[in-house]
Amino acid sequence: MDFLRKGLFAPIHDRDGAIALARDCGAGFLVIAAIQAALAYWTEFSILIDAAVYALCGCFIRFRQSRVAAVIAMLLGLVAFGVTILNLIGRTRSGGTNIVLAVIVLVSGVRSVEATFKLKGRFSDAPGRQAA
Repeated sequence: MDFLRKGLFAPIHDRDGAIALARDCGAGFLVIAAIQAALAYWTEFSILIDAAVYALCGCFIRFRQSRVAAVIAMLLGLVAFGVTILNLIGRTRSGGTNIVLAVIVLVSGVRSVEATFKLKGRFSDAPGRQAA
């Protein structure tokens, strides 16, 4: 189970680790936004709204370590996960069916909330490099 202690699942021990995790999660949301924007070309253009929100959240999380953007991204991930589950069991026709992508978005949202709140809380006075 050593692979769970790396990357997205790595524990946050210091300010640098929290900054790195926030940057990685922000980049992840930017990738999700790009995927959704590309899929909007073949499916519905209304997906572009989701892509724009993910892109904004990703930028604010990556470059500003914004707690508000992290909470919004986590809530969007929770909604995406719920809609995906409902779609898979046949309760709704909106949303996607890729449960792996929904879990990645949800976990990235939760971890970005953890990282940004630790940056403003526990590690706010800790020495380390400043967020760019």
